[in-house]
Order: sequence, then C-alpha cells, then structure tokens
Amino acid sequence: MILEAVGQTVDFFGFDHSMHDNVFIAFSGGTDSALLLYLICTHLSDKKIYCHTGTDTHKDPFVKEYAEDIMIWMRKRFPHCNITHDQYDFNSRELRHLQKARKEIDEAEDKSTFSSVHGHAKAVAQREMTNPIRNKYDITMSCHGITANPPVEVQKELGFEHVAESRRNQWYNPIVPSPSGKKVHHKPFVNVDKRWVAGMYKKLDLMEELFPMTMSCIGDNEDSKYYTEPCRKCFWCHEKKWSFGCYDGGRS
Repeated sequence: MILEAVGQTVDFFGFDHSMHDNVFIAFSGGTDSALLLYLICTHLSDKKIYCHTGTDTHKDPFVKEYAEDIMIWMRKRFPHCNITHDQYDFNSRELRHLQKARKEIDEAEDKSTFSSVHGHAKAVAQREMTNPIRNKYDITMSCHGITANPPVEVQKELGFEHVAESRRNQWYNPIVPSPSGKKVHHKPFVNVDKRWVAGMYKKLDLMEELFPMTMSCIGDNEDSKYYTEPCRKCFWCHEKKWSFGCYDGGRS
C-alpha cells in the first residue's frame, strides 16, 4: 500500500505477509510509533497486534504513562483489533549493557549503522527484555517506526546537526527477512523524514486528538523542568518543531 504525504511516499507493508498472523510493534508513545500503530490497526486489523514499551529508567521515567494513554485511545478507536501491550523497565547505563554494546560495535564490519555506545546500549538492553516476549507470542513479523533525519542542510541551518544520529542520514532497506526466511522485520518509515509523518497526521485528521498525546522529548531533570515541558534542546524536540511547527503538547 502506497501512502503519500508532502511529496514523500511509503510502501506500507508492501510485501507478502500472508504467512504471518501477528505483528510486533516497538511502541514508545512518540509520534512515529503512534502513527505506525494507527496504520496497522487500520490496514492490518486481521493480525494479532503485540506492542512493547520499554522505559529507560535513568532518563525518561514516564514513557509508560504516555504509551498507556495512547493505547487506551487506540483500543477505543479500534475495538475490533486484538492489541496486546507488554511493558518493561531497563537501565541502558548498566555496565554490562555498555560493555556488550562496545563489543558489538568493535566487532561489526559496518559501524555506520550504530549511533554511539550509549545509543547501542539501549538496543542491547531492550533486546534482553524483548526476546522473551517474542518467544512468548511466537512473533514472526516485527516493525519499527523509525524515520530518516531531516535533510543535513536543515540540521545545519537550524543548528541541531550535533545532536542528530548520523546513521539516520542514509538509505536503508525497509524490509529485512531473517536468514531462514521465516521471520521479517519491517521499517516502513525509515526512508522518509518527520514531515511525512506530520503530513499523515494532518491527512488522517489526527492533529486534535492523537498528536497532543504523543511525547518525543528526551530532555531530563532541569532541561525539561523535571519532565513537565519539552526541553527544546534534544534532537527529538528540534525534529518535532521542524516537522510539526511545535513541540510536545503543541507548545511553541
């Protein structure tokens, strides 16, 4: 299915997924994962939908609350969908996660797909938590709502290139099958930027209800006044302001 907005297109689950009766969604409560869940509920409602939300306790303790509020909204909007929501806590700054992240980066032939040791440590920690969930539900198809960065010239012009993940500047294959061919991971938004996401929110009339519930800021403590408002400094704040014209909660 081709989804178009602001001159950018996404081939949404444009592959044969008839052999998969479930889909596993990384659900953070941000604009991208909320849109991903909305579209799956709209277009793949026959699948069993399993969402997982991880709270990195050292930096953003309220992810669960954001995600749960959106989940309540989704279940009311799509009562016919079979949605399961698993939540878990982790600490990406634990030494064992940092050590494993460093080892995996050092041993990788292509290091361009990694953000940083700290960034990859989050993936390592989450993998430890999500693998048992995958096994519990016999997951064969997973997806993630990650998008591409804003154009590099935009990052430079607006002064946030230094906080962007350079790995998101490149093109990726949005469909990655497992070596056995029995499983697949799909990142449908990976080659479009957040303005496509904003365009879809407007096209689907989601700006009044769903958008204000999404949270993107990862600023902590004093920068976010102890999680009461967007920090306006982190990459996610810059990206949301550029794409939607406002920060979390519609703040200017």
